[in-house]
Amino acid sequence: MRDLRSYTPVQHVPTKLPRIAVTKDAELAAALAAVRGQFEGVAEARIVRDLAIRGAEALAADEARRLELTERLIAWSTDPNSSMDREALRTVRDTAWRH
Repeated sequence: MRDLRSYTPVQHVPTKLPRIAVTKDAELAAALAAVRGQFEGVAEARIVRDLAIRGAEALAADEARRLELTERLIAWSTDPNSSMDREALRTVRDTAWRH
């Protein structure tokens, strides 16, 4: 196929999406080597992409879990019927420094 404006062959680009350059330093090389067996025959660029997506999902899940646990702690600590010893909390400063 020729570009009619320049009469030169049109090069087909695999994607129009922006690309990200990642330097394969020692840490990245070690990480890729550690998972190479799980990605048999897969290009390194694809492995980096897949690991980035999995890492982002794991971070999002960690944050969601942290928020859930924070909400549970708030609910427990503000529930007057919880097992928290409020009297101990009120007096901890006074009793902590006594021997």
